[in-house]
Amino acid sequence: MSDADDEPPLPGDHQSWRRVVEHGQLSGFPEGVIVGAIRANYRRAGVDQHFVREMVRFISRRMLEVIRGEISSTAFPNQGRDVVEDVHAAMVDALLSPTAADGEGLRKWFKSTLRKRSIDHARKAIIAMKRNPDMVDDPGGLADPQTELFSHAEQEVYVQRILDSIRDKDKRAAFVLHMQGVSCTSKNGPSIASILGISPDTAASRVAAVQKQLAKKIGNS
Repeated sequence: MSDADDEPPLPGDHQSWRRVVEHGQLSGFPEGVIVGAIRANYRRAGVDQHFVREMVRFISRRMLEVIRGEISSTAFPNQGRDVVEDVHAAMVDALLSPTAADGEGLRKWFKSTLRKRSIDHARKAIIAMKRNPDMVDDPGGLADPQTELFSHAEQEVYVQRILDSIRDKDKRAAFVLHMQGVSCTSKNGPSIASILGISPDTAASRVAAVQKQLAKKIGNS
């Protein structure tokens, strides 16, 4: 095999993968395919591990690119590097473990598996810091995940934490729409009032009640 545009070698075809590495063609294959080849050949008897280590280094860099895109440099101390390193180390371990579920996850769903684990680690880091990333500089307001510089991982944590704290289903429904960017009232399109069949004043009141509830909760944390 000499052209990275061809069909990839089978995972266990270590000779072909060695040639891919030698010819600098790894970037021509999907990450999941490379993960499969690593898992098939890592510490396999009779296989030269030099090219396998090169594949591990290559996919490790790709992992870091994805993880760094999910962990905000502004939401955590040390520009989020500690969280990134924790996720990366855990996923490299999973990559090289023949029995790890996340190892197979990387093979089948490379980016989504990394994203899920980034969310998990971001959530744990936030809990460990005993603070909430929801607040903006104005203590009377709440950050909007659509406009603040949060990564996908922080947005996921942000939304889940807010929704978990709203027990009134009517207020919850209004606030979900508010977080999706729907206004309380609108002459030119759907609004919280029109979608829920309530008055604009009631829509605004429900959103404001949730904001006040969350601001009070955060202030007491």
